[in-house]
Amino acid sequence: MNYDTFINVLFSRVPRADVTRALVVINSVVFAALAIAAVNPMQIPPDLLIRFGGNFAPLVQQGEGWRFFTALFLHGGLLHVGLNMLALHQAGQVVERLFGRWGFLTIYVIAGLLGNAASLWWKPGPVSVGASGAIFGVYGALLAYLLRQRGSVPAEVFREMRSGTLGFIGYSLFAGFSIPGIDNAAHLGGLVGGLLLGAAFAEPLVSPKPVRWLAPQVLGGLLLAAALGSWLWKESPQVVRNFEIGSAYQQTIRQFALEEQELLREQAALMDAMRQKRITEAAALDKLEHDFIPRWDRAITALSWREAPDDYEWQRDELVHYATTRRDALKALAQAIETHQAVWIERSRTLQVQADNILLQMRLRKSVEAAGR
Repeated sequence: MNYDTFINVLFSRVPRADVTRALVVINSVVFAALAIAAVNPMQIPPDLLIRFGGNFAPLVQQGEGWRFFTALFLHGGLLHVGLNMLALHQAGQVVERLFGRWGFLTIYVIAGLLGNAASLWWKPGPVSVGASGAIFGVYGALLAYLLRQRGSVPAEVFREMRSGTLGFIGYSLFAGFSIPGIDNAAHLGGLVGGLLLGAAFAEPLVSPKPVRWLAPQVLGGLLLAAALGSWLWKESPQVVRNFEIGSAYQQTIRQFALEEQELLREQAALMDAMRQKRITEAAALDKLEHDFIPRWDRAITALSWREAPDDYEWQRDELVHYATTRRDALKALAQAIETHQAVWIERSRTLQVQADNILLQMRLRKSVEAAGR
């Protein structure tokens, strides 16, 4: 088959690549809505992507499996959507004509779903979005077709398509391993899905039907894709429990920070009032014993009983130590007011310094850990 005949046959199967164009339009419209909501098209905030249906492991594993699908139409920024739509427009027009509209759409969706399942299996964490997994599936299907139906493609076209396809796959995967934040697991999952379905669907270009849906290899390919997706889902780390622990812990930390600030402010005001003789010793003692010290006790209890993520157990323990030291400093101050012994004043000051040093050491450790990431 010469080049002209190849092009004619290709376009006679599918005169217009309507599915490819529709996918580009849908992705672009969804991104426009995201950009308007974010007021910044260059970078869409993760919380907005989650609200729009991003692939966020804790919510997916809590029953929101539909996020595997909706995440295919979300993108994190203008560059992200632009590069993806360019790649889809270029490869989609060829692959849609090789496999027909329904064959192409099936490859696109299933490869995208497998890509998101692979992302969940490999490294569940930040919200994952984008059509990259589906697009890798499109390129994988094109490569599978070229390998299985080499005789249907003129030699010069074969070499050009093979080089372009391998170049795109190789460069994209290299970039994914080199640049932080790129979800290469989704790329590889989509690529495997595209290779699998492309090999199962591939028919000679002269075949009357782009895909013989009831053929054993087609049914087998679909079953294998379903089995792979089921395995990825089953073997994915369960992150819901960790997410719940982390969320509850962060809420406790926020509450503690607010209470600590309020307590320190009120304590400073009390000490100032005592120095200026605007409050009696009895009133100050009552404030310490029946307000400040019980509030520190409650904060210590809340922190002690709150389960922390593994990486934050040290932080919780140090905060308990810090809060206990602050409370003990107030107990020493109460003893000083009650007994008028200087030793308790000195004890209170020493404990306050110890508490400040605990916070300083925590900040230094967090800085070292951040620098090591």
